[in-house]
Amino acid sequence: MSSNTPRVAKRDVSFTQPAFRLVSNHNTVVGKPLVVSIGSTISRLLISGGHPINRKTGKYDSGGPFFVTHTGPFINPGSVSNIVNTKKEKLYSGPVFGDMDSSSAVKEHYSGVPPEELDENSMNSDGATAISLVAPTNPTASLSSTLAESFREGIPSLPGIQSWKKRTEVLRAAGSEYLNAQFGWLPLTSEVNDVVNAARHHRDIMKNYRHNEGTNIHRRFDFSPEIQRWEEQISSADPIRGILSSDFHFAGDASAERIVSVEKRTNKWFEGCFTYGGPSKTDSFGRSLGFGEEADAVYGLNLSPDVLWNLTPWSWAVDWFTNAGDVINNVSNFAAAGLVMRYGFMMKETIETYSTEWSDGAFIRLKPNNTLEHHRAGAGSRGFSTITRSRAPANPFGFGIGWEGLSPTQLAITAAIGITRLL
Repeated sequence: MSSNTPRVAKRDVSFTQPAFRLVSNHNTVVGKPLVVSIGSTISRLLISGGHPINRKTGKYDSGGPFFVTHTGPFINPGSVSNIVNTKKEKLYSGPVFGDMDSSSAVKEHYSGVPPEELDENSMNSDGATAISLVAPTNPTASLSSTLAESFREGIPSLPGIQSWKKRTEVLRAAGSEYLNAQFGWLPLTSEVNDVVNAARHHRDIMKNYRHNEGTNIHRRFDFSPEIQRWEEQISSADPIRGILSSDFHFAGDASAERIVSVEKRTNKWFEGCFTYGGPSKTDSFGRSLGFGEEADAVYGLNLSPDVLWNLTPWSWAVDWFTNAGDVINNVSNFAAAGLVMRYGFMMKETIETYSTEWSDGAFIRLKPNNTLEHHRAGAGSRGFSTITRSRAPANPFGFGIGWEGLSPTQLAITAAIGITRLL
């Protein structure tokens, strides 16, 4: 069940400064760890779709719409190892960071205010685009074209089929020279074989379609990230001021760089599972499969006038021929509703940051051989971020389509392959 009542949570953002070693007169004292707080993140859950249980499988289905925001400070501290302080009496290994600077020209691009509503129109539009790019070719539409092409190629007319019995009777009574005549036996057997081959071909196409009906085809599509960035370089003589503790500080480095920036990044992706349903097994589609089976019986025979006569009446051929047009028409009308999604979701994540990034600073490090060396390390960043994550589910027939807008055929398809509306 979806909830539109915002739920707000507050979380402190902090990290622990590891203990350092104090070296004095060959004595080592271990300092206590220090928890450093840099503020709080506010999370607001505005929409949370439920995860209902599927009545058939007993498992939880994928959830509904989802919309959550997070706003607050962040820190990505640098790291140093065995650094000596300015008095050369203490060693430190652990995180380091610099000050948070500001730039009015850059900060104007950072709103810091998360959206209050899910942008359904935009997500539905993106979802429709993704489906058009990754959906498997509609098997029903392909089936319709294939059957129509086969039906048009070399099939005799209906009056021709109905005349087979009489023509066979004439040929049985005729002499061998007439049986081999160009307009006698050969044209008749050619017509019979055309119909037999077409019926069998249709049957094989439709059996393959029916065999794959209801199988799952998983697809994912990632849109290219959308990135905007504004930045300004800030000059500073002390880009890495050290640990937020009066106990331990490092010397500044005028050569290090500090950059104030605002970056807006949007990631969007689609995930879905496609399947397709077919016309009812009780309609002309199913009957046409039977005609293909009857054609098999003819295909295995060595045709002669007596054999053809014994096979009459040719009702299966007439019925197949008249039925084939109905099958093609039904499948063509069904094509728009034949491909469905067992599930489909459009996801979107926007990350907006206002931060200070600093490069490596200059430090003095104690080497394993107990000598000192100049060392550059400690690059990192800190700032504020606004993160929005949203999810929009699709109807089995696409995004932005309500169940109330589905046709009876579409509803019948979803029911036939086990997709029901989840309330």
